[in-house]
Amino acid sequence: MKFPTHIVAAAGCVEDKDGNILLVKTHHRGWEIPGGQIDVGENLEEGVLREILEESGITATVRRLVGV
Repeated sequence: MKFPTHIVAAAGCVEDKDGNILLVKTHHRGWEIPGGQIDVGENLEEGVLREILEESGITATVRRLVGV
């Protein structure tokens, strides 16, 4: 198993057609936007889409990068 030399994380602000923002409830931090650590060899877009799907069950698309 290859271990990362840097930890990269991504989060996605998911908005529906009415402008509602998706939040997920976590055990320790309460309500937050879905996201998490990007896997080794995974690009940012793949990683954030995977995290959104894992945490909410929602299949999303990426429209733009907001910040690094």
